[in-house]
Amino acid sequence: MKKKRENIFLWNPALITGIVILAAAAVSFFVSPLLAIAIAFFYIILCVTACFFPQTNFLVPVVSHGNTGENLVALTFDDGPSEPVTRQILDLLDRYSAPATFFVTGVNAARLPEMIKEIIARGHTIGNHSFHHDPFLMLKGSKVIYQEISAAQEVLQKIGVHAIAFRPPVGIVNPQLAPLLEKLNMYCLTFSCRAGDYGNRRVKDISRKILKKVKADDIILLHDVPPRGNADQQILLKEIETLLLGLAARGLKVVPLATLIGKKIMHEGIIKIYN
Repeated sequence: MKKKRENIFLWNPALITGIVILAAAAVSFFVSPLLAIAIAFFYIILCVTACFFPQTNFLVPVVSHGNTGENLVALTFDDGPSEPVTRQILDLLDRYSAPATFFVTGVNAARLPEMIKEIIARGHTIGNHSFHHDPFLMLKGSKVIYQEISAAQEVLQKIGVHAIAFRPPVGIVNPQLAPLLEKLNMYCLTFSCRAGDYGNRRVKDISRKILKKVKADDIILLHDVPPRGNADQQILLKEIETLLLGLAARGLKVVPLATLIGKKIMHEGIIKIYN
């Protein structure tokens, strides 16, 4: 089975496209060296562009939306946990019986391990969002990327959580990511609907921006880190509540992310310890 997975990785779209394009460049070199250079350059541009559009699955196999075909969506929160925002969001989710997945950073999980336990005890799931949440992480070498993911895994495992899903910072991927996640027995998961809140730096109108474009099987991206101003904290909570009401009004049911994508987000275990 392991060998089969490796073969699937080896023959990814980027590699197949690269072989075809480079072969075309080699042939065209005898006609026009400049044309050969242009073809090779096109492939480089294609790969760089694909880093910012992970949903294409060109460089790395990525789960970016659901596949149920039903009026279902999933909520995800990035960059936390934090106090008191994460706890306030949990209270709000409880009120509306809305499950969510929290993609946490290792540094914040280490600082608030009890919050990680509480997230799970309240019926939600945890994903890996790297250790430091460096927005330029995917522009770095494989050693650094591996350390960031594995360090976050170590923190979570000490708390009792074994995350399977990894969400790269800022949603950017890297061609080196696939073999690293394979080594860690993880997979890459991004999103398909967001408000452009820049990590809660712009919390006003989050609900309107999402409700304007959300559709069935969307994975919605939100954040559970403190907004810039104290007043914005209440605005954020009101926006999330408005979003939950708006989704229901549109006939879109919020379900666990694992249900939406048909894959586990984390291994079970901590619930038994905590309950």
